[in-house]
Amino acid sequence: MPSIGERWTKCSPQMNILDRNLDRGTEGGSHELLDPNKGFYNKDEDKVKLAIDVVVYEQKTEKFISDPNKSNGTLSMEIEKVSEFAREIIESERRSETLYIKGMPWKILAIIEKKNESNEKWLGFYLLCDYSEEDGNWSRECSATLRIVSQKSGVEDFKREFNRATIFNNETTNSGFENFISFAELMDPSKGLYNKDEDKITLAIDFTCE
Repeated sequence: MPSIGERWTKCSPQMNILDRNLDRGTEGGSHELLDPNKGFYNKDEDKVKLAIDVVVYEQKTEKFISDPNKSNGTLSMEIEKVSEFAREIIESERRSETLYIKGMPWKILAIIEKKNESNEKWLGFYLLCDYSEEDGNWSRECSATLRIVSQKSGVEDFKREFNRATIFNNETTNSGFENFISFAELMDPSKGLYNKDEDKITLAIDFTCE
């Protein structure tokens, strides 16, 4: 087989060009490639140019703290387009980035719930240990304060708590409040919890684990 010479030329941060000398007698699909009427083949220099455009997407990474074995921390999450979230189906959810406390990955879990047979939608708000192990031989005892952060000066955060008796393990990976607040109350401008101009809320959990 005739030898093929290759030369790479960097022409931009997102493109590399490969100049490849081609023998005119190469079999297969090269007949169309070497057709001068197609405009792909430089007959005088006996070469074609191949290019690849590369698009690089930034991957959102988990948030690690400097000491993953510390016993307390604060999770926070902004929910944008709250008005759209409130119209989603029951059990639609949002999750925060990960924070490691006592060597375990923790997240905020927000879910659309309903109360009893009512059609009114409520915000379910939970602390989630996003960890599973086949043998299930792990547990953490936690206390937490779950907050909707005030968006209005002079208005306190809306909060609820659960105490240190709450155990997380392979069977119970989350704890919180199924009916933390109704969306009607949450989005009431007079409550000061909802940023109507930006259509967002901020959730936070301060928690300690042993």
